[in-house]
Order: sequence, then structure tokens, then C-alpha cells
Amino acid sequence: MLNEPSSFALSIYLKNSFPMKNLKIRLSIICLLLSINFAQADHLIDLRIISSNNYSFIIQLSDIKYNAKCLLLNQQGVVLYQEDIASTEIFQRSLNLMELPDGTYELQIEDDYKTETTSLTKINGKVSAANQMKTTSFKPQIMLKDTQLNISLLALNNEKLTVSILDEDRNIISENNLSGSVNLVQAYDLSHLNPGHYTVQLYTNGKVYDRLITLN
Repeated sequence: MLNEPSSFALSIYLKNSFPMKNLKIRLSIICLLLSINFAQADHLIDLRIISSNNYSFIIQLSDIKYNAKCLLLNQQGVVLYQEDIASTEIFQRSLNLMELPDGTYELQIEDDYKTETTSLTKINGKVSAANQMKTTSFKPQIMLKDTQLNISLLALNNEKLTVSILDEDRNIISENNLSGSVNLVQAYDLSHLNPGHYTVQLYTNGKVYDRLITLN
């Protein structure tokens, strides 16, 4: 079961003054108490491309507190490289794009809560990175307590979320779309369903996340 953030964590965020936009984002993160562990959701890995030499570049990740995954994708979204990373202080990996055509590529670092993305460009054989242009997108989260199901997504980039509940035969029992808010939240009372296994299917940002739940 996920823990709620403590009042100490809340005081850290609010003891200093923030610009209104930043304050709203911070409060939005705090408001996702139903389904996101505060420390894990708000912790961002320090992702940098620290060196680039012709076709090669070095990925450096710092302060990896939770198991993560590193992916390199082309413009069509095809995964060209993938590696699981255990929690560690420093992670470095050298990649060589010599066999790949010129173009734009995405480097993604993701864990169970979010994905951090930065762009790489290969022009005339040389690789360059936009270290200052990183984006963070959060993954939808669920929490089931007895027959009460809570769904939430921190949609800082105006994401939309489609929530489907399927039975063991993959029949759709319920489906609805969420949008128009920084916090996309939906609660379901599943007390009318028979005991058994169900799938909560979450679609956002072109990705589908299947979460299995069991009702007793």
C-alpha cells in the first residue's frame, strides 16, 4: 500500500515563496495523495549527456533512488537500446550511433512513476544533446482499497487519460475519458462486481498501462 506524504514534506515545499505557476505545480503533486508516494513521484533523476565525440556520447545519471530503465528511441518511437538500471549514486554508459542515420533521437529514463526525456540530434555524423530541454511526464497510478478503486494522473503537459476496466475475458465493464485538469482523478465503487481478477487499462501519451487487481 502506498503511503501518504508527511506534513514534514509538505512544510518543506511551502516554507519558501514560489512563483504562482511553480506553487500550483507543487500543490498539484501534493494533492495526489490517493495514489502516488510523494518522495518517489517528486524525485527526478539528474540526466546529463556529459560528453559527445563524433558518433558517440556518454549518458550520466545521478542520484538514482529507485530502479529505472534507460531507452533510446528513434523518431518513429522504435526502441533502439534498452537497459535496466538498479538504484545507484552514479550511472554512466557510452553509446555509439555510427550505424544510425542522421536525425533526432529520444533518450528516456523511466521508473514506475514518471518518464524523463531529452533529445539527441545526429547531424553529419556528430551527436549533440539538448541537456537544458528535458521534459517530465508522469504515469497514471492506481490504488485499490477493498472495493474502492482510485485512479490519478498528474497531467502537467495537458495529457488525457482513458480508463477502462476489463473482466477476465477482456470484456470492457467501464470506460471513461479524463482531461482538462492538472490532476486527473477518478474514483470507482467496485462493490457490485463479483470476486475475481480484473484489469485496469490506462491509456495516455500513446502508451497503454495494464494493472491487474483482485476483488475478494
